[in-house]
Amino acid sequence: MENFKVNSYYEGLIQNLYGGSRGCFCCFMQFFYQYNRAKLFNENLAGCFEELYLLELENCKILSEIIIKIGGDNKYFSAGRKFLSGSNVQYIKKFEDAFLEDIELLEYSILEVKSGISKIEVFRIKQLLQDVLDNKKLELRKLKEDFFKIEKN
Repeated sequence: MENFKVNSYYEGLIQNLYGGSRGCFCCFMQFFYQYNRAKLFNENLAGCFEELYLLELENCKILSEIIIKIGGDNKYFSAGRKFLSGSNVQYIKKFEDAFLEDIELLEYSILEVKSGISKIEVFRIKQLLQDVLDNKKLELRKLKEDFFKIEKN
């Protein structure tokens, strides 16, 4: 990835997408938690959660690289330096409720990424954020498909 000009405004926007309380790394932690529970309690759902956390891990990689290239530090905190922790994860035991929480989380994330794209003028950064957005839309579609499968049963 090419270098970008140092830009603290862009850094703040992307830092929130990356390490904010509802950012990609939080999504990763939540989906990974649910994956591990599904492996023990509902093996049929494990594949869904695995796909979700792997896509979020890719999102984290993309955002981390952008942050570093614009002069930031890819620590796990928001633009306001509020550190991300396990307390940001929704530890929901019932999978139907977890799906609903995850859908809400991804819908929020999609809006945040779209907002970030609209505020950034560097074409290459916009392209990379579009990759993150595409991943999140895929995740949301997957979540909804799998949620409706378990609702029918």
